[in-house]
Order: sequence, then structure tokens, then C-alpha cells
Amino acid sequence: MRDEIVDVLSWAAVFDHALNSSDVRRYLTKECSLDEVESVLTSINQVERTGGRWHISGSGYDPSKFGKMSNSATSQLNAGLPIISKLCESDQVLALAITGSVASGSSPDKADVDILIITRPNYVWRVRALAIFLEHNSPGSSIICPNMVLDYRYLTLRPSTYAARELAMMRPVKGRDIFEKMLSENPWFKKTLPNAALSPSIELPEAKGEFPSWWRAMRIPIIGKIIERWEAGRRISQCSKDSTSTESVYEMYRCIGHESDHRTRIEERMAEITREVTMVESEVQ
Repeated sequence: MRDEIVDVLSWAAVFDHALNSSDVRRYLTKECSLDEVESVLTSINQVERTGGRWHISGSGYDPSKFGKMSNSATSQLNAGLPIISKLCESDQVLALAITGSVASGSSPDKADVDILIITRPNYVWRVRALAIFLEHNSPGSSIICPNMVLDYRYLTLRPSTYAARELAMMRPVKGRDIFEKMLSENPWFKKTLPNAALSPSIELPEAKGEFPSWWRAMRIPIIGKIIERWEAGRRISQCSKDSTSTESVYEMYRCIGHESDHRTRIEERMAEITREVTMVESEVQ
């Protein structure tokens, strides 16, 4: 289990995070008990515990910085939730979850509040347009980013340890049963992270903002379908043309706007950290 634990802590180190024992177990790719996790953690020379959180020695973990990032995530979440609450009032939004660094509970200042939206059939691009409108017309400085919008009929995702950890980390705010369905339609999730389950939901506050006047027209059956095809064609063409990422997907039934090759960069940095740990341990021995 030593290699699996180093992998988890290398993943956390990319974000300057440290994890408690329960979270280390949660993100492990090996089924085990909490006692087993803690036993192995204490046996790894290049792993230490600071303030009840485990991290790789010399990884740059700073409890003070981590506390500031935790406060930042809370502040960003509180600013974004009223807008998200308004978006969730739409019946076309079947489910919505907070993802990314804000969902992890620790994020840099001014980070976006990334959201995953699951829509009614044939509403992906209209709902995305609504989310962008509400964000642009909201009071304050909150920035919500609908970087994943999926049609309810297309919930399968590409398997990877990175994706499994992102799914385990997300925090539902609407449609928890649909996210449970999503996990069941991606059975590789449980095989990859056997100790993980869907995170607790977040309660929504009072909504802020108003739906635009054009939203009514977008929900008229025939007109709405025409608009969806037009908006999808326009946005897919534009996004695909501007995209430089191999991880982004722009299709009629799903929009996955991972434009920074986030997974690739994280995996490359994880590999570097793991090599550094292995090298130091070899020198010690």
C-alpha cells in the first residue's frame, strides 16, 4: 500500500494540500481500513504529519497558507452559491455540483467556482448560456464556471484515477440521486477508488438574480429546439476552433471545457514528486 499512499500524497502536494487519514483512505486506489492506512503512513520515511494532516516531507506544505486557502474556498463558495441557487431554480437543470479546488475546500484567491451541470435532454447549450448570463449579471465579484455540462442521457466519462478523484471530491447542491446514478453508470469509479463515495451535499441559500427575458422563449418546445441546435453549432465551432487542449470535448450532448490540460499537468507533476520521494528513500537506505 506504500506506493498507493505516496500517489495520493503526491496528488495532494501538487495543490500544496495535506490530508487527514480519512481523506488519504478515501482517495486510495486500494481497498483498506483506516487503521491499515495509518499504519503504513507512519512507516514511510518521506511522509510526515503536521497539525493532524499528512504530507510528503519537503513538499512545501505550509499550514498557514493552507488555512488561508481554506478560508478563500469558503469565501468563494459563499459568494457563488446564491447565483448557483438561482440557476438551480430552472427545471432544465436536473443536477448541479461544485467541483474543482473550491469543492476540495482549499483554493487560491479569486479562483473560479467550477460547476458540473446535468441537464434535461437537448438543453446542454441553452443551460450553459443561462449559467453564463447569470454569472455575468450577478452583483459582486463571484465567478462561476460551467466547465462541464452534460445531457442526462450521456453520463459516462473517460476512466482515469484523476477523474475518479474529481468525482469523489465534487459536492452536489441539486439532484444528488442523479449523481448517484452517474457513479453507477461509471462502474470504474468504485473499482478505482474502492473506499470512496459521493461527498455530502451543500445546502443552497436564497437565490440572487433574475432569469433573462429570452429564457422563456428558449423553453418553448419547437423554438427551443431550433435555438439549441443554433447555439450548439455556434459554440461548438467557436470553442473547437479556439481550443488548444486534448482534454476538452465540445459536442451536442456534452460540453467539457478543460482548456488548460489540467489532468495532464497534474499527472506530470505527480510523477515528478513520486520520483523525488523514491530517490530520497533510496539514498537514505
